[in-house]
Amino acid sequence: MIEKKVYSGYAFTENSDEKMKMNREIYEEIKDKAKVEFHHAGYGYAAYKVIDNPEHLSSIELALICDSGNLCFGCRMKGELIVIHTD
Repeated sequence: MIEKKVYSGYAFTENSDEKMKMNREIYEEIKDKAKVEFHHAGYGYAAYKVIDNPEHLSSIELALICDSGNLCFGCRMKGELIVIHTD
């Protein structure tokens, strides 16, 4: 059993299927608690801007919303943008 938390960059790691399921479960709980907007994309990434975060979700939770419950390749912050790694 894995810990209940958001997993970032779990692709090709031990228990990756469980981590994927946990991210999806958490995403379903938080997906309507903040609003994010696509900003731009580049090679291997997509960047998003937080529009509204009334419940003060963490940056990793916001990243999970940006990536629709995935985050298998990870994420990072770049200033005020959330950057999702896509491959």
